[in-house]
Amino acid sequence: MSKTLKQILDQVNDEIGFDLPSSYIGNTDSNIRQLVALTNGLAIELRDLRLQKLIRQYFLDLGSGGTVDLNEDPEGRISWWPFPTDFYAVTPDTTYQNGRIDIALWPTQAQDWAYLISRTGPQTLRVRLRTIDDRIYVFSPDASQSIQFEYISKYPITIGTTGPQPSTTPTLSETFTQDIDIWNLDDRLLELYIKVAYKTEKGLDASRDEERRRLYENELRGRDQNATTIRPPWAYPWPGQPWANLWVNQ
Repeated sequence: MSKTLKQILDQVNDEIGFDLPSSYIGNTDSNIRQLVALTNGLAIELRDLRLQKLIRQYFLDLGSGGTVDLNEDPEGRISWWPFPTDFYAVTPDTTYQNGRIDIALWPTQAQDWAYLISRTGPQTLRVRLRTIDDRIYVFSPDASQSIQFEYISKYPITIGTTGPQPSTTPTLSETFTQDIDIWNLDDRLLELYIKVAYKTEKGLDASRDEERRRLYENELRGRDQNATTIRPPWAYPWPGQPWANLWVNQ
């Protein structure tokens, strides 16, 4: 795990049967440049798998740091806070306000938000939030409380350094900028995605690779979410563990 860009792309090239270049980033060969471009594109796309290594916790103190938005609500009941600097997406159904057992309503539907603004005075019902202009908007925030939620970080890559890793917080990135940059998610998943994408772009048959990628991804997402399922006997390759809630909440 935690391979560098060069280790990942060397593995892909070895499996396809291509020669290994001495470097990838900055290489002038059009084939290598295409391979790097595909890899960086996939690094961005794979954040949407919401793997647990990208999950972060955030605590929002409603008593400080907020900005009242009179343009949104002339009565001054709406305030906004900035997202964390590495924010990509909220993990659904993880937002709570201290002292309440009900999940905060985020996102509040536009028509409900407009209705709240049309009313007079504060509202003390379920906590309601909206995402507007990459900000966290809270209706009638309680300054004595805080809100907690999980979110997905937008940085799946650690910028590599020569020599020992620094003891301070490492520098993270959305894309690879050096051969020694480190992929923080599952190495094999990225290798399989790159292999399928590169062979497809080159007009090579990638159907078997795509099947392997699909099976591996299903198993990975099941492991990642600690999911369980009953597997039928003598049915390899068996169905992967479910990575989503199979029940519909009414």
